[in-house]
Amino acid sequence: MKFAIARELITPYKKVSMSGYASREEEFLTIHDDFYVKCLFIDSNNTNLFIVTFDLLHYNYPFNEKIFNYLQSKYQISKEQVIISYSHTHAGPKISSHTERFDESPLESYYLERTLLCIDRTFINIQVGSLHYGVTSGRWNINRRRVTKDGIKLAPNYEGITDDELSVLIVKDTQQTIKGVLFNYSCHPVTLSGTLHLSSEFPGRVNQLIEAKYYGATCFFLQGAAGNMRPKITAKQERFVPCTFNEVDELAKSIKNSINLLIVNNQYKEITPNFKGSAFPINVVIQPLDRAFFEKRLTEVTGYIANVIKNLLEHFDEQDDNVIIHSGLIKMTDNLYIVYMGGEICYEIKLAIKEVFKDKDIIFLGYHEALTYIPSDKIIDEGGYEGIDAPTYSGFRGPFKKGIDESIKNAFKKKLF
Repeated sequence: MKFAIARELITPYKKVSMSGYASREEEFLTIHDDFYVKCLFIDSNNTNLFIVTFDLLHYNYPFNEKIFNYLQSKYQISKEQVIISYSHTHAGPKISSHTERFDESPLESYYLERTLLCIDRTFINIQVGSLHYGVTSGRWNINRRRVTKDGIKLAPNYEGITDDELSVLIVKDTQQTIKGVLFNYSCHPVTLSGTLHLSSEFPGRVNQLIEAKYYGATCFFLQGAAGNMRPKITAKQERFVPCTFNEVDELAKSIKNSINLLIVNNQYKEITPNFKGSAFPINVVIQPLDRAFFEKRLTEVTGYIANVIKNLLEHFDEQDDNVIIHSGLIKMTDNLYIVYMGGEICYEIKLAIKEVFKDKDIIFLGYHEALTYIPSDKIIDEGGYEGIDAPTYSGFRGPFKKGIDESIKNAFKKKLF
């Protein structure tokens, strides 16, 4: 097996506003820690895989397409073999998110330029090595959908289901030196809440700690089904509260220790991949609300959300209520797959997809692209932000229709190999 790893700095070079919260429109005050794009290339048995990760909130699909096109034209790697993952940090720079085009602003062009440079640097760093896979678990997250007599409230649900699975891929060279660590976990990076200091949040800090532990290694974070998962450290009795950078550090150290324990105790196995990929759209349907609903909502909101609703009302009759979720899978071995989807995937959707793969292991990634929250039928029935409100804040004419579970499961069943 051959592999190559590279990374490039993508920290903004000028003052910009921040992403993650529609009400936070100020420019950042300071840069607490840096942001990176990272690339991993693996060639095994004449099959390949290319992973790109970003310390950013998320991006629109046209940005992904520029990366796909570059990899195809220059390195003959098809998009079926490419995974793009965003950490979803809520303490990052503002970026284009729910638009259907690539914003040609200087900052957006800078992100793309640095990404293409990172891809090029990857291919001058090819070496021989091996790939390893392990799984552990940890309760660093908490369900954020509390059921009350007045409906679903965005608050700690101490009895709610959580995704405790922590999947780890380890890349070693011929000397058995660790050169790459990829960890997959489901948790919203919102520990710092409305901070005005740029930070890659707890995923970035875990990356730093692993890289410090294993000299010469690069650590990658692969965000999971974090739609309704929030850092447990932010839960204080009946509400969520902002945390300090010291608390972020403690959270990251706990995750890093769990990964390190897996490595030290050899709780992983070497795998020999024969990569086979498929990239495909999943079509889901919106249940449209009437114009009066959005005209009323426009009187209740300001800032970014108000602009989204204004744009929706201007093009209300042109809206297509069929929504495409860009998705895919990579078969690594007969018993291990990487599965990914665009949007903010709620954990119940991951559970539905796991039914398709039965006894196979899957590493599940959400946040392949900016879109909106992807709820399950159960969450749509319950209502609340993820079930009803989020799509309308993202430029759609209403929430998703029920039947989304089966639509997603059937799409993966058709592509499973």
